[in-house]
Order: sequence, then C-alpha cells, then structure tokens
Amino acid sequence: MQTAQHKSTCPSVAGAMATLRYGHTLFFRQFFQGNNTRLGNININTSGIHSLNNNVSKNLVFVSNSTNIFENLALEDWLYKNFDFEKQSLLFMWSNTPCVVIGRHQNPWVEVNLKDMKKNGVLLSRRNSGGGTVYHDTGNLNCSFFSSRARYNRRSNLEYICQSLKSNWNLDLTISQREDIVLNNFKVSGTASKLGHKNAYHHCTLLVDVDSSMLQKILHASQIGIKCNSTPSVRSPTLNLRAICSQISVDEIIQVLGNYFIKNSSSQCCDLNFVNPSEENFPGINVLKLSFSNWHWIYGKTPSFVVNWPFGYQKPELQIVVQYGIIESLHILNNTIDRKYSEKLTELLLHQKLDNNLYNSIISSCVFKNMKDSYSNLKEILLLLCSTSVS
Repeated sequence: MQTAQHKSTCPSVAGAMATLRYGHTLFFRQFFQGNNTRLGNININTSGIHSLNNNVSKNLVFVSNSTNIFENLALEDWLYKNFDFEKQSLLFMWSNTPCVVIGRHQNPWVEVNLKDMKKNGVLLSRRNSGGGTVYHDTGNLNCSFFSSRARYNRRSNLEYICQSLKSNWNLDLTISQREDIVLNNFKVSGTASKLGHKNAYHHCTLLVDVDSSMLQKILHASQIGIKCNSTPSVRSPTLNLRAICSQISVDEIIQVLGNYFIKNSSSQCCDLNFVNPSEENFPGINVLKLSFSNWHWIYGKTPSFVVNWPFGYQKPELQIVVQYGIIESLHILNNTIDRKYSEKLTELLLHQKLDNNLYNSIISSCVFKNMKDSYSNLKEILLLLCSTSVS
C-alpha cells in the first residue's frame, strides 16, 4: 500500500484529545455507587448517577485503557454476559498491540503464517463471533456495539460510522453487500457479530494507520496441504484511512465516534468513560481472560482437518488427521515409506498436541536422519504445524 500518492483533503477535528486513551475513569466509581443489584451471576453496585436499569434509551461509551488482546476480548465478553441492554446501548472501543484475531470457526493453520507470527512476537487469538481473520495493531480501532437482541441492527451501526467520519473528514465511505466499509473500492473495515437470547453485539475494525506490510506478511499462510471445512476468510484489498487523510488518528476517531454516539441518544452524560479491564472493576474477568488466552481455545477449538503429504499434483503418501489440535491418526497410503520409519513416525506423532513440546521432539528426533532427502519437506511441514504459541 503506497500511501504517499494520496493527498490529504480532510479538515482537523476541533477539540480532539491528543492523549485521549491515557485518561482514567474507573467503571464502578463512575457508574455504580451504593446498593447492590445482580447482573448475571455477579453482585454489583448500581445505585447512583447512571443506573443501567433506569437509563431508558441511553447510549454509553467505554474506551479500554488496555492494549492487550486477551484483556479486551475478555472485557467484551464480560459486558455481553453481564449487562442488561434492554433499555440502553453501549459502544466499546479498543485497540491492541500487534496480534491476529481469527473467527470462532476458523483454522489458524490455513489463515495465518504462524512461523512469522512467532518470529515477530505477534499474538494469536480466537474471538467468540464468526467471520474472518483480521490483523490488529495500535493503528487499528475496534468498535463493539452492544444492544438487546431485539434492537440489534448491524447496518445502522455501520451507517453511524460512515456518517460521523464523513461529517468530520469528508471521507466518502460506503457499505458493501458483505457489510464491509469501503473507501475507493478498498476495504477499511470488516465486521462480525454474536447474537444471544437477550443480548447481542456487532463489532468491526477500522484500519486507520495499520502496518500494512506486517498485515500482508502475517495473513499470508504457508501452503502445507491442509483440507478442512472451517470458515475461510474472504481476502480483499485494504486501505488505511490515513492514506487518504493524513491528519486522522485513532484518538481523534475515538473522540468523534464517541461524541456522535452519545448525542444520538437521550443520555445526559457527555463523557467518554475510560475503563481498565481488571478484576477489581469487572469481577470474574480474569477467568475470561484465561479462557481466551489458552492453547485449547486458540488452537484446540479448530474444526478437524487433514494434512496430505506431499500436496499438490502428487498422490498423497501420508495423511495426518487432526482433531482439537491433536494428531488423531496417521494413514500411510502406499509403500513408499519404509515400515520401520512409519512405525517411528507414528510413535513420534500419534495423539500429540501440535505445540512447542512436539516441535522440540521433532527437532531432536533421529527418525528423519536416515530417511530419504525427499522426506526433509515432511519434517518442515510438521514443524510448521507445531509453530503454535500462546501468551
């Protein structure tokens, strides 16, 4: 993406806060003081200035002080599970240090370059909603719109983003048939949602000033002969908003979207509320963070898949069946692999997790040393499969 060719045409945003994300407003101290009420399974203070149950048709805005993907996913899930959105809506905005977020039903081995992610310290996470894979860094803004299931309206949320950005920066944003936000035929925002019995949320990204070279590198997965039925990402050319408007920033967009969201409601509160996703503020959030950051959720949740080796036009000699991120079975399809080596391979790989422990076992194993040179590629593929890591 060559941003130098694009000339800025946008005015500056009056009153934008240069240090916006560094403000501190504790959630419970601002919103809940006094008596206790029950939200889900958690007792919470709720009397005081802004009661969730008494704020009819009010819009609230939360901005996370954290840039940790697992903390922000945990807070998003906490809000979804514990708030009653029957009479109010919430916009939650957050950014992360470099990471990749895959959809609930996706396969990370076919979506991302795990080797490059590990090399560059980019975290991998899996969200609760469906949809495709996205790359995040601090140049990307995430917007989560919470409402009741009955009032869920994804299109309205996207129109709200387009209108507010157009009114402030004269950006000609449109919504595609896939409900992506598009600028000059380039995708600047992807979208996904989670619909529950009572609550719902729609979340989307905004590419403001993302490292596009890292995005392209990380989202270019190695081809290793995987066959699966997981949800595939739909690849689209992307564009940073800053490539068109050099004055735009994540902090300014937070200010604009937040103010626009509040003004389009009957709420008397005009502040953006900065929150720390901590156990003190959101009891039970640490458990959610652990559930989002463990290997079994990130990799073990992957739908079952098969690795055919060698892949391409050749007839496969070996099939590796993986379920829950664990090698469930190996099938030798012809006699090209000597029996003693097939037994050693089975002993090495069968019922093993595709993780760092197996990676080290493959590195130290002598099973490949005496095999034909053509089998060195099999070792490389197995090591790629085991290039999994968690925070």
